Amino acid sequence: MPYQYDIDSSQKIYLDNSDSLTLITLASGGPGQQQQAVTQLPTGPWTEPPQVARVGGGVWVRCVTAQGTLVWQIQHGQISTADAAAWPTDQAVPMPTAQSAAPAMAPMAPMAPMQPMQPMQPMQMGDMQMSANPMTMRMGNMTLGMGHTEASGPTSGPASSTASDSKKFCTQCGAAVGPSDRYCGSCGHQLQ
Repeated sequence: MPYQYDIDSSQKIYLDNSDSLTLITLASGGPGQQQQAVTQLPTGPWTEPPQVARVGGGVWVRCVTAQGTLVWQIQHGQISTADAAAWPTDQAVPMPTAQSAAPAMAPMAPMAPMQPMQPMQPMQMGDMQMSANPMTMRMGNMTLGMGHTEASGPTSGPASSTASDSKKFCTQCGAAVGPSDRYCGSCGHQLQ
């Protein structure tokens, strides 16, 4: 039989003994939100109904089982064990039975698939030009690129630059490599 205790208007404790497990559920919620913390403990069957007591700013719950007396402290959204010898007998009351079991949280709706990224358009900032396909960067009369590029016409400025002038770099480690290199001289990565 499940038991329920309302800590306040937004927090409830649900307690149940299922087979040899004791389930403690701390449910809290407000407008637009709901949270649950569930603790399962192998306690064996209860030998008497659970009790609850308010202690300071929290709530203590006591269960008596064939294995002994167990006490839990629920405070600030946390469930922890407490010393059974410190149980406040004078403040204890029987825990009321629940009208229903602990509410199950509604499953989240599946996320919509992400839209594919659009190809990056070439960018220009002052005399610097960047392009993602092929990966190139031109600044003044210097061109840096990765991958295969086609020859391009002159750039703005006094000197012209083509992709054949561009430096190539290892796609594995970033070290500079020659246009005819088949392997990176720094890390040995196969380039072609």
